Amino acid sequence: MYSRLLKRPEGKSFFLFGPRGTGKTTWVKSTFPNAVYIDLLEAEIYNDLLANPGRLENLIPKDFKSWIVIDEIQRVPELLNEVHRLIEASGHKFVLTGSSARK
Repeated sequence: MYSRLLKRPEGKSFFLFGPRGTGKTTWVKSTFPNAVYIDLLEAEIYNDLLANPGRLENLIPKDFKSWIVIDEIQRVPELLNEVHRLIEASGHKFVLTGSSARK
C-alpha cells in the first residue's frame, strides 16, 4: 500500500474502485479505523442485504456519526439506493469499495 498516493477525503461519501488485490480494503481499514465496516463477502450479511437492502440501516448503530464502509458494493448494486437515502435522510458518510467483476 502506498499511502502517499491516496489521501483521505474530507467530509463527503465516495467510491473507491479498482482491481482485486490492490489494497483498497487495507487502505480503508487503516484510514477509517472507527468506521462501521460491512463486508459483502461475508455470506450472512450478503444474503441478508441481497434479500432486503433496507436492512442496511439496522447495521448502523443509532446516533452513529462516523464513517460507514461497505466493502465489495458491486455484489449488491441495489444497496446504492439505500445508501443514497441514508445520506440524504441522516447525513451518514459512506466509503463504498468495489472490484472488477469476477470471471
